[in-house]
Amino acid sequence: MKSQKTKTGRKRNASPRQSEPVEVYCRIRPLDDPNEPGCVNAIGDTVVQLLPPENAVGKNGQLKEYQFTFQHVFDEFASQKTVFDYIALPLVEDLVAGKNGLLFTYGITGSGKTYTMTGRPEDQGILPRCLDVIFNSIGQQQASKYVFRPDRLNGFEVQSEADAMLERQKRDIMPNLTTPSKTSLKKMDSCDTERITDVTKVDTVEEDNNYAVFVSYIEIYNNYVYDLLEELPYNAITGYKPPQTKLLRTNASDNMYVHNCTEVEVKQPQEAIDVFYKGQRRRKVAHTTLNAESSRSHSVFNIRLVQAPLDDRGEQVVQDPSRLCVSQLSLVDLAGSERTNRTKNSGDRLKEAGNINQSLLVLRTCLEILRENQKTGANKLVPYRDSKLTHLFKNFFDGDGKVRMIVCVNPKVADYEETIHVMKFAELTQEVVTAKSEEMSKFDIGMTPGRRRMHQEQLDKMEPIGVPIFPAVEFTVGPPFPLLELLNPTDDMTIRNIVLCLTERMKRKREMAVDYERSCTSFRSQLLELEQNYIQARNRLQEVEERSALKEKEAARLDSKNKSLEKKLEERDRLLKDLEKENQLLSLQVQDKAWKIQVERNAREKLRSDCQNRIQMNNQAWEKNLEKARRKFEVEAECKLDERDRKLEMLRDIVNENECATPLLRSRGHPQPTPKPRTYTTPAALPSARSESDMTSVGSSTIASSARAATGRIGNTRVQSRNTVRIPAAKSITNLDLAGVTPSISKS
Repeated sequence: MKSQKTKTGRKRNASPRQSEPVEVYCRIRPLDDPNEPGCVNAIGDTVVQLLPPENAVGKNGQLKEYQFTFQHVFDEFASQKTVFDYIALPLVEDLVAGKNGLLFTYGITGSGKTYTMTGRPEDQGILPRCLDVIFNSIGQQQASKYVFRPDRLNGFEVQSEADAMLERQKRDIMPNLTTPSKTSLKKMDSCDTERITDVTKVDTVEEDNNYAVFVSYIEIYNNYVYDLLEELPYNAITGYKPPQTKLLRTNASDNMYVHNCTEVEVKQPQEAIDVFYKGQRRRKVAHTTLNAESSRSHSVFNIRLVQAPLDDRGEQVVQDPSRLCVSQLSLVDLAGSERTNRTKNSGDRLKEAGNINQSLLVLRTCLEILRENQKTGANKLVPYRDSKLTHLFKNFFDGDGKVRMIVCVNPKVADYEETIHVMKFAELTQEVVTAKSEEMSKFDIGMTPGRRRMHQEQLDKMEPIGVPIFPAVEFTVGPPFPLLELLNPTDDMTIRNIVLCLTERMKRKREMAVDYERSCTSFRSQLLELEQNYIQARNRLQEVEERSALKEKEAARLDSKNKSLEKKLEERDRLLKDLEKENQLLSLQVQDKAWKIQVERNAREKLRSDCQNRIQMNNQAWEKNLEKARRKFEVEAECKLDERDRKLEMLRDIVNENECATPLLRSRGHPQPTPKPRTYTTPAALPSARSESDMTSVGSSTIASSARAATGRIGNTRVQSRNTVRIPAAKSITNLDLAGVTPSISKS
């Protein structure tokens, strides 16, 4: 429940923040039996020695003595006053100076932690002494009750003296006017043991500030946070309802606090102690084997000191929340660690012990990781959130206040093993370093110092109430009576004097009656005038109230209109935001479609270029194929021509056999026919760019025409070849088939 520290008005020093270690102190509890041997001894003011018991068995049969060093060691003879002055008094001084502090007691069960924190009425502990010193220090500089008011968000509000007086009447005076109940009468009749107060006083109190003290009391039970000062609703049938768990939250300054926790403003130390014991009665305490009243939860008693400067006249607090300075002192009584084999716990006690040990283990883990990060420069995550205890005081370990720990030790031999673990944890804690709280200068808000003192001097100079300003007026009714004693019966002088005196007194009485009537008439007229003035003033006041009511109605109407306009404006803003979101969505859709179109266009362009490349490749392939077919055809035609020539050679040989008949024919006068030369045609070149069907048709027709042209007709012709022969006509040879070539031989 870290406080929100509002230190506006204080000037920070420009020097960088320094660091300081967590201060750990050791206190040794006295043994119940002084003759019983112990295992813990104090060696000097800073060293503690642990002696193993006689029946202990060490490693390898060897026993080892331990020595641990602390900031200070308090032996079993140290008083509560000594412990307070050495450990807690500096934290109270820091609290008055506007700094935070954390003090917690640690140890095994039955080691004296609760006694060190609370003590007894005749020998007060740290907590009551802190309250005594705080109220002794602020003295008459306390603000009126309810001038500072908690806002339930870990902050405070400032009220004027008039508002605070109205709230006092509403909350304190009016409820007390009812008939007291039997419970309250019983409470009034009961009285606690008279306690001995601490008279120590802190001298660093700011003279021109007003102070207020707020206390709260919570407990962490089974890793749940409960408010011990919360008013529980009562039902006549079911009784008091169980308390609700509280949540941990952070304020605007990232400080942890318990949300919706009850904070009580106290004006005296005894009032704060009564509040403490009220919560103490609801704290979870149970009987165990090792302790008759063992704490089953971690308790946190917070003291928050609120201070604010006075105005320029030194009468009231400045009505500005930013001028507040809130400091906090947290006093934590940790539950003791337990071993099940010693306590023999079961059921709820076993569950409570497991949660206590788990929270203490998380505290140790957090301190170990902090020490490792500080020594090695690592940046490991500290698991504050694993336990409500460490999560609540996270800001203290991050440097938001001074941290001190009191290790309470029971020197019993039976607690030797657990005491070693406690000492090792304390030694580890001393190696953790926190950021030192920054020094704050005095409040400097541009006003004259000593305002309170000057205002008090002016009040002392004024005459006290009840002393008359004008001297008293003596009223006499005539002259005093003369001597009334008659010395003889013939004493006429005395009787005459008495008659003159009575006559004068009667005359004076009548004058006084007339004056009285005149005064009454004047007073009556003045009273009537005052009454008329009062009636006129009341009428004017009614008129003012009517005008004020009209203005309030007008203000309410304008306020409602303003709210409706603000609502419409919010709706339009919401509509505008929706339209902007829709516009953004449509823009994204347009961009997406444009991107898809561009991608499709690119794909089509790529497909077109691929098709053109394929067509070119196909054309080139067809040209190559046609060239191959042409060459193949030429080779085949050449082969056929060679075959025909061979056959013609054979034919020539046959014809030469009949040469003998040739002169006979010549002699008879028949002319010899002239043979026609042999000719053939080759296929013409085809165009390079044609379709596949055109190329196929052109190729087939060209090959057919080339074949027909190459074969020709053989008749009575002259064949031109590599060996040209002349073939005469012969009647005996007709229609000779030459391997597919059919020459026609005509008659001569």
